[in-house]
Amino acid sequence: MRYSNPNANLPEQFPKNLKKGLIISLAAVLLVLLTYITIAVKTLEGPEYQQVIEIEEIEETRQQIQKEEPPKPKIAQVIETEDEDVPDTVTIDVTELDVSDTAYIPTVEDDEEPVDFFVLESPPEPKEKVEPKYPDLARRGQVEGSVLVEVIIGYDGKVEKAKVVAAKPEGFFEDAALAAAKQWTFTPAKQRDKPVKVLYQIPVKFKLR
Repeated sequence: MRYSNPNANLPEQFPKNLKKGLIISLAAVLLVLLTYITIAVKTLEGPEYQQVIEIEEIEETRQQIQKEEPPKPKIAQVIETEDEDVPDTVTIDVTELDVSDTAYIPTVEDDEEPVDFFVLESPPEPKEKVEPKYPDLARRGQVEGSVLVEVIIGYDGKVEKAKVVAAKPEGFFEDAALAAAKQWTFTPAKQRDKPVKVLYQIPVKFKLR
């Protein structure tokens, strides 16, 4: 009986065995890849893993930009004052002052009874007249005008309150007229021998010489 030596044909069989091994290895790798791909495809094709994306139609909206209208011009109201509003019964010629025709109106203060204008026994009379200072701005601008000042004469004949009723033109002579009127003193007005408070109006005209 003959026995073949396995080492005798080893160099010749090595390339063949190597090729066989490579082929078997590649076949095994391909088989594994095909099996994984088949399983993955089947898994993704299942209905529970299907994702549906709904795309809503978005309507196009256009924002209208409203143009702002320019503000309408305001029309200034001009109030014309007639000469009758400020009587020219008192004239100030810078150094001269005449209040002979000033007007007074009785009023009721506190718990006094009304005093009838026509039965006022003793109207107030100016005792001390303070001449207003002619405003520098009006003097430089050669502006003339008139102011009607209303004062409240108290029981003692002193001015308790004063306010401007009208001025023409405005913004020049009001302060000067008020400052002077507050310093005037009078003989108290009386009714039934009792001093009463009265409203007293002093129309003052500013006039340059």
